[in-house]
Amino acid sequence: MAKAESSRPDAKYSYVCEECREVLRNNPQPIPGYQMIKILGQGGMGSVMLARSTKDGRAVAIKTLLPEVAVSDQSLKRFMREIEVAASLQHPNVVSYIDHGTHNGIVYLVSEYVGGPDAAKLAKSRGGKLSYKEVVKIIEQTLSALEFAHGKGFVHRDIKEQNILVDGAFPNYVAKLTDFGLSKSYKQTGMSGVTMVGDVAGTIAYMPPEQVKDFKEVRPPSDIYALGMTAYSLLTGAHALDISPKAGISETVKAIFEKPIIPIANRVPEVPLRISAVFETALAKQVELRWRSAGEMREALLRAASEFS
Repeated sequence: MAKAESSRPDAKYSYVCEECREVLRNNPQPIPGYQMIKILGQGGMGSVMLARSTKDGRAVAIKTLLPEVAVSDQSLKRFMREIEVAASLQHPNVVSYIDHGTHNGIVYLVSEYVGGPDAAKLAKSRGGKLSYKEVVKIIEQTLSALEFAHGKGFVHRDIKEQNILVDGAFPNYVAKLTDFGLSKSYKQTGMSGVTMVGDVAGTIAYMPPEQVKDFKEVRPPSDIYALGMTAYSLLTGAHALDISPKAGISETVKAIFEKPIIPIANRVPEVPLRISAVFETALAKQVELRWRSAGEMREALLRAASEFS
């Protein structure tokens, strides 16, 4: 397996004027060895493109950083961390790393292409929420990915619906965890995490109290909490703490520390209580009251779901 380099790629980056930046954004540069098909997404940092390998014909997703963005140590560090972790995690429920490099000042990451939507878009297409059987299928696979990542010493630190891709049709969903740009090795002292100075790192409304207190010292239970938040949102179409999407940071932080969760049964009574209990245990404010591991939570979820299959 190829090992990603964690240091800055050997390339020179320079300022890109706004007009040139717009041209690059709308006309992503070709990457040697890949035939570009279409743009899947664009942002201020770069683009994600659907492409085909000229070597074996497989469809791939290519994520790129604009040269001007790559000048930013913080942005480049996050992108290189994503590459480094992706290359270390080969699992059926993690988007697979294929290649990375630099071409004409463009830093790129090549991953497997997942044709389905992310879980947020999937729920939106269903009116804002999914059936409990669909949620169980998606979450148990994501827990398998987390169990593997945690076993390798990595915490994701930004679990949310948008970072879970769902391929196929129910009941044959295949969930794939993606975007390890904020991940951190909590076992290796030489691999410090990416810290956003002057910004909120990760999705604060899904963070547990201990992550809000100290983003750098996050452990696996924080991912379990965030996945509980994700499951709750997919089931109910709402936030467990009833936090408005328009809430400010101070209001959100206050709710994280002080507000109790609203029971799933209050919002979606048809969800079996044993399944609700698995997700609500993940949402305990105290670390010691949550599931001890992703594997333990997955086993509990599958046991609860087996009674209603």
